[in-house]
Amino acid sequence: MEKKGKKKAIIIVAILLVIVIGITLFVIFGKDLFAKKEQKTNKTKVEQKLSPYSLKSNNLELFDLRFLQLENEQVNKIYSPLSIKTALGMLNEGTDGQTKEQIKSIIGDYKMKKYVNSQNMSFANALFVRDSYKKNINENYVKALNNKYNAEVVYDSFATANNLNSWVKDKTFNLIDSVFDDVSDLDFVLTNALAIDMEWVKKIQSEHDFYIVDPYHEDYNYSIDPLDGVGYHTLKFNNNYNAKSAQIGAVANRYDIVGTLGESKIREEVGKAYSEYLAKNECGTAATEPDVDTYLNTYIKEINSNYKQVSSSTDFYFYDDENIKAFAKDLKEYNGTTLEYIGIMPKSENLSDYINNTDDTKINKIIKDLKPIELNSFKDGVITEIDGFIPMFKFDYELKLMDDLKSLGITDVFDKSKADLSKLTNTGAYIEKAAHKANIEFSNDGIKAGAVTALGGYGAAGCEFEYNYEVPVEKINITFDKPYLFFVRDKESGEVWFTGTVYEPIEWSDSINYNY
Repeated sequence: MEKKGKKKAIIIVAILLVIVIGITLFVIFGKDLFAKKEQKTNKTKVEQKLSPYSLKSNNLELFDLRFLQLENEQVNKIYSPLSIKTALGMLNEGTDGQTKEQIKSIIGDYKMKKYVNSQNMSFANALFVRDSYKKNINENYVKALNNKYNAEVVYDSFATANNLNSWVKDKTFNLIDSVFDDVSDLDFVLTNALAIDMEWVKKIQSEHDFYIVDPYHEDYNYSIDPLDGVGYHTLKFNNNYNAKSAQIGAVANRYDIVGTLGESKIREEVGKAYSEYLAKNECGTAATEPDVDTYLNTYIKEINSNYKQVSSSTDFYFYDDENIKAFAKDLKEYNGTTLEYIGIMPKSENLSDYINNTDDTKINKIIKDLKPIELNSFKDGVITEIDGFIPMFKFDYELKLMDDLKSLGITDVFDKSKADLSKLTNTGAYIEKAAHKANIEFSNDGIKAGAVTALGGYGAAGCEFEYNYEVPVEKINITFDKPYLFFVRDKESGEVWFTGTVYEPIEWSDSINYNY
């Protein structure tokens, strides 16, 4: 059980992409001449090809999803498309020939949005260079990194990885404290690190009592339990896993009783029942009750007040059809940037199959069709109730970045006989290592990272008169109780900061167990 003294809900997502470039010098004259000749040949045989994963905008695209498909194991996964794009952009500044075309076929004319660093958001780029290799780095490349990516240049002995790892730890809010144990065989390292530490606009579930709706004269009410009383809920996840979860709920009343039944009919039915109640005078209170006309006037006014009312336990968006359910929620705005979390769960299809079969068009349509908790989001003629449990999760993951990039067609830069990094360095060089690490914590507080009519009776229990109408209720359940994928994205631009899959949420045990 977590401590209840925690004062704020924090979400921190830390994602780190490090592309490490090891330099291989071609030995003596013959190999050096051969390399230069091959580089020249590469330049003259540049193929102009457009990758199916070519970036066309900042919005979610096939590239952002591709790493889910390439590493489609049924495990918790987290990575940052934004970080990968940024690192590829910095690397591309130093390439030429076919090497450049392969990278450019992916990043195209992609231009990253500028983000403001703060205690809640970190975005940093750097070029670490071995002291003895400083003279081999082209000055124009350094200027390009600084002007386009605001990258700092750090000179280091590379005797240990301490300086690199210290920089990484600082830029990821201490969430990632090491990237490499040994850099002694490298001459430079290109690095992008980003992290967020953000709260929700409102917590997922309140710590106080919350009645979502308890309407006048309608045989219907809905409430959720506060976390303060029982702690988090236990949700049966994937039929065999007790997941720590929080509850959400919302109710929208688009059932017009007066308009449907008619005011005269209501007055006739309720008036008759109320008159009988007064005549019985079982508790001796008839003398103190209002007369029939006064009571009916108040009754009609109160029942009208129920119509078009919307109530919600928190702020969120939803989507629900026969195949998919989706939940979205905004994080607080920091320095002009609002990030949002989006979870998408296939109802019957296996998540790994869904990932293989989906694309950016399908995902973007779901995002576009997300509905806010507003009256016009709901069906007319009924009361709609949304109920659900959202599991908490925390994990880290490391991509097989080099293999993934090769599968996207970026191959030459990793091949010492084909790589052309002539705009970065005046020596033969290639990318020897590539690493991408990330972690995320999703909690009730934030992200440590980033949807008939029947007539009733009446009763006089407790010497009080009440006449309730039964009302048509349509229920939407958006409980996330199966594996699902998620995105944390810039709500304005659509830029995907993080994406991943959840197969094992945080395990939890509690007195209340919810099995949907």
